[in-house]
Amino acid sequence: MKAKLLLLGAAALLAVPAFAQSDAQCIVAGRLSDGAWAPRLAGVQLLGAKGQALAGSARNAIASAKQVRLSQPALLSSCNGVQPLLSADGEPAGRKTEVPALSAGVLDVDGVSFLKLRTGGELVEVRVRAPAQRVVMLTR
Repeated sequence: MKAKLLLLGAAALLAVPAFAQSDAQCIVAGRLSDGAWAPRLAGVQLLGAKGQALAGSARNAIASAKQVRLSQPALLSSCNGVQPLLSADGEPAGRKTEVPALSAGVLDVDGVSFLKLRTGGELVEVRVRAPAQRVVMLTR
């Protein structure tokens, strides 16, 4: 019986997504287009080294973010960095499922990536470090 439980526990650990096994996760802060936020996600605020809100939307200012304040849970992204974004053109709408997100609060920023969009502009992806306790599941 113990061996069976141990085997089930090991299988469950292997089935846990990669985001839960690492402290590094990514969230999308918004979209930049022609040097302006278009749009910036409402629950995400980028902060400087002293905890002040970053002013402006210049790439170098955004890249200097040291922390991010989440006022509501933020969906985790796949940390694509500079890889091309996947296209879902022609795919049917999926059913609502639980997806991972980070809970509200302040997190340290490890880096910022700018993902080019086919329609112009770029997504601002922020790599953060958060303990596994900060990962929550949302239905969307």
